[in-house]
Amino acid sequence: MTARLPSALCLLLMPFAFIGCGKDCQSTCNKLYGTTPNCGDKFGDEEYGLLGSETRGEKVSDCMDACEGALKVPGELGDYDPYEKKDQDKEDPELKNDRQVALWMECVAETDCQNLKEGYCSPVW
Repeated sequence: MTARLPSALCLLLMPFAFIGCGKDCQSTCNKLYGTTPNCGDKFGDEEYGLLGSETRGEKVSDCMDACEGALKVPGELGDYDPYEKKDQDKEDPELKNDRQVALWMECVAETDCQNLKEGYCSPVW
């Protein structure tokens, strides 16, 4: 009986061990603006991270607001493609719905900081 108790407890708690895994607004915004090894700090010789002139808190807040707001809206991808490099003459696209956010999170997760800075996985605030 006592040998089964730890096994039963382990099976009961196992699903809770996976909560928080995977991509979400927090992990995506953290990759963009978090401290090293994320993209918010200096990388390369002279290249600076994605913070620009704003503070880490401001950037993360803007990112979280846009991400969480769009997640609440069901919709289609439309012509949104974060894997296409953003034209510097155009404004960043706006995340409008849950499908766009999901594709954007996927793009950010698999793209390195230098490519994010160069205009991939837009929007990057």
